[in-house]
Amino acid sequence: MNDKELENIIQDIRELRDSDFHVCNYSEWQAKGEPDTDEDTTCSCGEFDAVIDRVRELLSQNSIEKI
Repeated sequence: MNDKELENIIQDIRELRDSDFHVCNYSEWQAKGEPDTDEDTTCSCGEFDAVIDRVRELLSQNSIEKI
């Protein structure tokens, strides 16, 4: 897999994170005025970002291997 393909995967992940069908619990909670609740309001955007970080690691390792 080359660098361009990895960059394309990163962009795809960003688009999924920012798409209309992805609803972040934290953002929804904030939009409601941060009411008291027992519901999980954890931000799920970080999960997408964690995958991006893992792909970036592959990208940097791929670059190192070329040297």
